[in-house]
Amino acid sequence: MKKISAIACSLLLTGCFWGSHFEAPASSQKQHGSGLVQSSDLSHDGALSIIARQNEVCLWSNLSDKKVFPCIAEGNIELSGIAENASVFYISNRLSVSLFSTNSGKPLGAWSSGENIIRDIAISNDGETLLLGYRSGKTEVINVRTNSRALYKLHDLDVNTVALSADGRTAMTGSSDKFAKLWDVQTGKELQSYKFSTRVNHVSLNADATKAFVLDSVDARQFIDLKAHELSSSLSTFGNFIEFNQSVFINNDQWLLTASPNQKVQIWRVADGDLIAKFMANKVDGRNRASVLSIAVNESKQVIISETNDGVVETWPINTLL
Repeated sequence: MKKISAIACSLLLTGCFWGSHFEAPASSQKQHGSGLVQSSDLSHDGALSIIARQNEVCLWSNLSDKKVFPCIAEGNIELSGIAENASVFYISNRLSVSLFSTNSGKPLGAWSSGENIIRDIAISNDGETLLLGYRSGKTEVINVRTNSRALYKLHDLDVNTVALSADGRTAMTGSSDKFAKLWDVQTGKELQSYKFSTRVNHVSLNADATKAFVLDSVDARQFIDLKAHELSSSLSTFGNFIEFNQSVFINNDQWLLTASPNQKVQIWRVADGDLIAKFMANKVDGRNRASVLSIAVNESKQVIISETNDGVVETWPINTLL
């Protein structure tokens, strides 16, 4: 029997397994306006996209391919996010953070960071807790309902990355001091601490804060079993200087979905760190590559959704994997 050619295989929506991982072309593609996107995020199921360009922020429905309400005139927005329950979204110019309703675009609150420069932001599933990581090494927790604020100092150098559990009660932060720390949001008490060889650039938590993923600036790409208080598997890749713009635990925490600046959307198996799927995002004509800024999974529809710095939203089938 003849082997299926690579070209023929790439035309199948169900994809092919090359070596040990699955690949498939996008099943749909849309573009949200034109021009480079400074920041974006997708809702948990990929139904909404928040898009920040130079002078405006727009919330798009990926179901109707229309703006939910007129764009908000805001400039230099470098951080944005949507709560998992899709009730609110935040935007930040790194000197302040503002919260808006996803239904109306109505502003719900704004908080200045004072002399602190914001490096990263996380939001709880219900949209009531914001976690800010600062260049000063400090972190701040904001309860948007009560407008209360708590400032903590858990790191000696820049806090580069922050993550929250679903209920907003547990945080993980990564710093240039080489530490990734798990801590209690209400008290600021350190619960667990892990030291790496270089600065920690990226962390993510699963919903109940029993698993974490940590990426440092050179070669650590580590899963952590937070229940057992121990390091578990590492990503099965030999390249140094890996970067992720976003990562999320999916499929009952069996997989980690990642978005990278080098055009890749990837799925890794948590148990052993093996790559099980890779998708290449659209590259606009004239550009060398596309940076995947945000990712989501709709498990009921068995698809992955991604958005690039060109505002291109793509849907990738994973029915063969699930």
